[in-house]
Amino acid sequence: MLIVCPNCKKRFNVDPGTPGQPKKLRCSNCRAVFRLVRKGERGEGAPAKLKVVVANESAAFCQAVEKVLASEPFQLYLCTDGKEALETVQRVKPEVLLLDVALPTMFGFEVCERVRQDPALAGVKIVLIASIYDKTRYKRSPNSLYGADDYIEKHHIPDSLVPMIHRLTSGSEPQVQSPTETELAAQEETRSEIRQCEVDETSTVEAAPAEPAAAVQPERSDSAPATAAAPAIAELSPEHVKARRLARIIVSDIVLYNQGKVEQGVREGTFYQLLADDIREGENLYRQRVSQQVRDTTSFLEEAFEEVIAKKRAELSV
Repeated sequence: MLIVCPNCKKRFNVDPGTPGQPKKLRCSNCRAVFRLVRKGERGEGAPAKLKVVVANESAAFCQAVEKVLASEPFQLYLCTDGKEALETVQRVKPEVLLLDVALPTMFGFEVCERVRQDPALAGVKIVLIASIYDKTRYKRSPNSLYGADDYIEKHHIPDSLVPMIHRLTSGSEPQVQSPTETELAAQEETRSEIRQCEVDETSTVEAAPAEPAAAVQPERSDSAPATAAAPAIAELSPEHVKARRLARIIVSDIVLYNQGKVEQGVREGTFYQLLADDIREGENLYRQRVSQQVRDTTSFLEEAFEEVIAKKRAELSV
């Protein structure tokens, strides 16, 4: 039978062996050891369904994740803002909460911290979802997870989310089952869908070459008000909604990957200086996806940074 190494994706043929007997294999390419388990041989009896809350502003993204989890014994609850996610977790007490860091009404890290403060929710496993789909943007893991048990980047959702949920809820590594070529193709299709969700819901212009990023001004004050007034919420056009969502996504990811610097910067008044490189990168992405007209008449990115700083000041009592 043809199998695919779950580590390096090399394909090779193996003898399936005796039905019902899992066998241990070593990949000839990367030398990873894994177990070959046929579908339908994972044990007798139907397991109780795990309750999983999926929280992301994008309904299309939630549907893509729902498709990834469709074949698993999970009962899903889909939420599109932070307050709804927190209320749902308090009501259903799920085994797992998949939490996007850029949720509206409450940032994902705020929801995470609120859940962790509630003793009745101590058993909930929390997975933070990095908000920006980019396979190469970050070369490091978050240095803190705001009390979450793990995190996942969007491009890993099709192949890594299910094993992660099973590991968190069972306390042990699940048996690795090599994906078929059909399953690999389905994973790539889902990656494309997830990527397209983000582009469709945050871009107000066609993809354009990146502009040189302007240097972050050292004299910028952490308490300075936004320099341009955004349209009233009731007057937001679809382009403005997309731009505001992208701004929140950019800021949320910076906060996720830099908790130590964020807290130090808020305490010392050096937020923009400590995070200058990440902010420049975020500003560059914002320019690529948001039209000049929207950028000239709004200050969504600045407002998103100021919102995070204000929330952190309140949290840290500074």
